[in-house]
Amino acid sequence: MRRVSQQEVAMKHLPKEQRGAEALRLTIKTLLAASYSWRGYEAQRQWLEKLLQRDATAGFTPAERDGVARIAYMRTPFEGWAGYRVQELIKGALPYASDFDYDEELFLKEVDTESPTALVRDQMRMLVGLCRAAGMDLPRFDARYEAYDDEAA
Repeated sequence: MRRVSQQEVAMKHLPKEQRGAEALRLTIKTLLAASYSWRGYEAQRQWLEKLLQRDATAGFTPAERDGVARIAYMRTPFEGWAGYRVQELIKGALPYASDFDYDEELFLKEVDTESPTALVRDQMRMLVGLCRAAGMDLPRFDARYEAYDDEAA
């Protein structure tokens, strides 16, 4: 049987709009607390921190909610791809680092130094692309935000 947290009990007594705002604040706090690197997401991290600094009674616009959802989607961690763990992917691309452009080489060396067990969606997309360029037989990694695909259909 699942235990109900005090925060969940307190949220049930709030008006619907305020419950939605509190749930979004909780999502933002969870995103900011994640241990995964914010490399390339510094501006988004600052924006999320600004949202939390608002008055707790203030709501969020639909655009802000959508922005948080996109960031949460892109910050989804992956421990591997196509049967390879992150470290195996890094090791597969690393010997070819000097063949990549400067930013790609820098990214590869940074993630090798960090020895992560998981990478967020965009970082995994980049790593898989580098592995494919290095000759590893991997399927493409699609990092597109699916909500936009639904609107186009």
